[in-house]
Amino acid sequence: MGRRVSWKYRMEHPAEFPFVCDLCKPANRRFKKLLSKESHDKMTSRHDIVSVQRRIQMSKINTTIDSQILPDENYRHECKAVIRRIGNILKNNVSLKYQPAEVITAGSTGKGTAIKGSSDVDIVFLLPEGTYNTVGSMLAEHTQILDDLQGTLRRSGYTVTGRSARALQLRVTCNEHGTGKTHCIDVDILPAANLEKYTRPEIFQKMRDCPVSERKFFTPSLTKIQRSFVKSDIPAQLKRLIQYVKHWKTTMMKVKNPPSSYCFELLAIHLWQQDGKPQTFKIENGLRRVMEKIADYQSIKVEFFEYYNYNMHQRHIGPHIIDPVNPYSNVLDVSNSDWSDVALNARKYLQQADMRNATSRFCD
Repeated sequence: MGRRVSWKYRMEHPAEFPFVCDLCKPANRRFKKLLSKESHDKMTSRHDIVSVQRRIQMSKINTTIDSQILPDENYRHECKAVIRRIGNILKNNVSLKYQPAEVITAGSTGKGTAIKGSSDVDIVFLLPEGTYNTVGSMLAEHTQILDDLQGTLRRSGYTVTGRSARALQLRVTCNEHGTGKTHCIDVDILPAANLEKYTRPEIFQKMRDCPVSERKFFTPSLTKIQRSFVKSDIPAQLKRLIQYVKHWKTTMMKVKNPPSSYCFELLAIHLWQQDGKPQTFKIENGLRRVMEKIADYQSIKVEFFEYYNYNMHQRHIGPHIIDPVNPYSNVLDVSNSDWSDVALNARKYLQQADMRNATSRFCD
């Protein structure tokens, strides 16, 4: 006998139909009896992995990710070319004293979470080990190092658009070959002390013992670890979610001083870990989970202990997201961003139809 009640009715009466198929798209199928669900689950043509993945791709949000957000081959080619040019300039044209031991690419491009039309690249300039193997030795000449890098870039035709205590900023306009399109790449160039000879526990001990004002300068030296945390240890579906949240931030969120994209990356990873690290999940569920937490930002308390142990734990008052490689760095920092406006934007997004039909867990 065929089913007598529509799927829509079943979704609207969950108490009457408590048993749920977690794989079906676009909406979960609900059943009154466990036996009916088990019979449905045996429909292998519906639940084989290829069929599941195909239905995942059919969602509206996934379609947006594929068509509007993921960088295409031309975009990736131009980004790589920009990074390669700047890297070669830094390797070959700075003063011999500062000639880098290595140039490391990070930021969204280095971590595989870049979005079309808006990329950020961190180029870490790892100083020679023999002379600059402590943060203190680098800071003693930090102004001169930045001056030298800025002069080198200027002589090579690049205009430095900003300069902070830690980095130089460039904005590079790229022409995508064969398309006539242009896009901008924001580049931060960060000199870093060469701490390669130290173990991680030794580095974190030095971080603890140094003056508070110096602790933030350890982070660029740990770029490889930071990049690996996002690039290597999470599934492709979570990267897609992160890219969509970045797209929301740059195109839909109306905030004067938004948080960093890295802040949203770490929040998404933390919530995914809390929900059991599922390798596949409905993108709508993951997005609702992230948006609900952003909307309730005062409750955000995120720390990671993959690279340092709990002895490095700091007492934090208020919302915080602590950098996985620097226990002294709160990347959420409400004093630098308009989080009340961010939360308002998240609450508005949660009113969209795709969110109303989603659950608040990655794995449900």
